[in-house]
Amino acid sequence: MSSLWTPSGEHEPTPEPPGDGAASPPGDGEDAGPALSPDELEALRQVRAQIRATPASAIVANHAVQLFELALVYLGIGAPPDGDGSEQAPDLAQAGVAIDAMAALVDGLGARLDDNEGTLRDALAQIQVLYAQIADATD
Repeated sequence: MSSLWTPSGEHEPTPEPPGDGAASPPGDGEDAGPALSPDELEALRQVRAQIRATPASAIVANHAVQLFELALVYLGIGAPPDGDGSEQAPDLAQAGVAIDAMAALVDGLGARLDDNEGTLRDALAQIQVLYAQIADATD
C-alpha cells in the first residue's frame, strides 16, 4: 500500500481491521494524527479563512507565475556564475516541463483566470520565445 501525501507530510494509511465491511464515518475513532492544540486549530482556521477570502483564480495565477520563475531558473536566466565563474548551462528539458505546465494552466483555464489572463498569456509567450532563443543558441 502506498503512502498518502498531505500538506503536513507523508502518511501511511492504517490497514482496515477485518469486520463486517461497514465503514465508520470519518473521525469516528480513526487516528487522524496528533491532536491539534487550541492555538494550532485557531491558526488553521485563520489560514483557511484567508484562503477562502482569496479568489481561486488569483491563487492559480500565483502558481502560474511561480512556474514562469521556475522556467527562468532552468533556462539559466539571472543565475549567478558557479564558484569557478562559469555560467550554468540551461536545462531545456526541465524548463520545458515548467513552461508546458504553465501553458496547461493558462490555456486550460483561459478567461476563468479573470483579470490575470492577459498578463499570464503575455508572460507565457515571452518565456516560450526565450526558450526557443536559448534552444537555438545551444544547437
